[in-house]
Parts: sequence; C-alpha cells; structure tokens
Amino acid sequence: MALIEVFHVVAAIHKIDATATQDIPQGSIIELDANSNVVLGTAVNAPFGIAGDSRSRGTTSFTPESGSAESRNPLTSLTGALVTGAFGDSQRFTQNRVADNFNEVLASGKMTVYHSGGEFWTDQYETIWANGTTVATYTPNERLYASGPETAGGGDLEANAGGRFTDQVSADGMVTGFVITGPLNYPSGVPGTQTGFTTLPEGGNSLTWGSFLHLKLDL
Repeated sequence: MALIEVFHVVAAIHKIDATATQDIPQGSIIELDANSNVVLGTAVNAPFGIAGDSRSRGTTSFTPESGSAESRNPLTSLTGALVTGAFGDSQRFTQNRVADNFNEVLASGKMTVYHSGGEFWTDQYETIWANGTTVATYTPNERLYASGPETAGGGDLEANAGGRFTDQVSADGMVTGFVITGPLNYPSGVPGTQTGFTTLPEGGNSLTWGSFLHLKLDL
C-alpha cells in the first residue's frame, strides 16, 4: 500500500507505454510524455496527477526514504506471497492479479491517475533534499513539489527515482499540493502497539502500514 485515498475529484484512466522499463510506484507524481503516455514525474515538466496504480518491472522494492513498505520487493521478499508450486518453490505476489507480479498496468496498458484535487496519504515523499544533506520538513499548509531523479550522493535510497512529493522547490516551480499532516505511521487496523493513532478516526493501537504524508492534491 503506497496510496490511501481519502477523497478524490477525478479518477481518470490514461495509457502507459507498454515497452517502457520505468517503475512507477503508486502514490507518485506523474506527468505525460510527448505521446500522452503516463511517465514518472521529473520536476522539470508540468506534473499531471498522482499514480493510482503501480507499474513494476519486478526489480525494485518501491521502498521510499521514509522506510515504508519494506516488503515490496517481488524478488527478495515473501511477505504477501502466495505459494503456487506443488513443493513451495514458486511464489507469486497477491497485489492485483497474482500473475501480474506487482505490475497493475500489465493487463490493461492503462493507469488510474488522480487529478483536479483530492486528499490522500502517500508514502512516496522525500526525507532528504537532492543535495543529500538538507532534511525535508513538512508542516501543515506547506507547499509541495515534485522531486526529480536523484544523482550520486543524493538523499534517495533508490537510484534514479523521482516523482515524489517534497518541500524542495522544483525546477518548474509548480505546486503539486499542500501538507495537511506531516509524516507519521499510518495504522493498518491490525491490533498491535506500533501506533496509538488517537488523532485519526481509526483510533486505538495498531500495527503500521509505514510512514505516510497526508496531503491535499493541487493538480
């Protein structure tokens, strides 16, 4: 889980290049290429919306700097795996269709894109700026921008990832949203002691989905 929809205005369906090798985690900022295909945000071109589905080549963990969703690597983690081999030597992952192996756009060639406003929780946010030293801080009503691909020595734990929400002003200067609540552990509803979470309607003690940023989308 990388995106939790609280409220959305438009949930549009847009095509994605079937031959592309780019990973697009759910909850990331996306833009459109010259052929109107959905691609990961670059912080240079105008952002279009937020990805409602994940596109994976099966070679990335989709783990943001926040440390959320450590189990999202289809190659190395068995969390959420379904044993399909008679002797347990074959596993598939249970997001969307089992056969899609964590690629939710494989069958349709299209992606859900939220735009024109809304309220979301996402774990696709930066904790460190592109310079690798400045810590991102998220305060209520603060402007958000799209992050660009990281360079060597940057703060990103995944090479060349981009399209995350950040408080660092992007090259295009376009605001993508506003902070409602800074990053905190989001409760899964499974009883546990990781989150007290009395500040949300869920309330009570719960295990966490990971660290999520609460935002108002401005795309």
